Amino acid sequence: MRSFPVKNYLIFYRPIDEGIEIVPILHGLQDIETIFQDED
Repeated sequence: MRSFPVKNYLIFYRPIDEGIEIVPILHGLQDIETIFQDED
């Protein structure tokens, strides 16, 4: 998974054969580590 910032947001995406798949779009002030740990 990769990410890039846009203003106050982080856009997470995965490269796929057809292009990219946008996963979540999160506000930069959120606890991103906790959000992704909760998905396990």
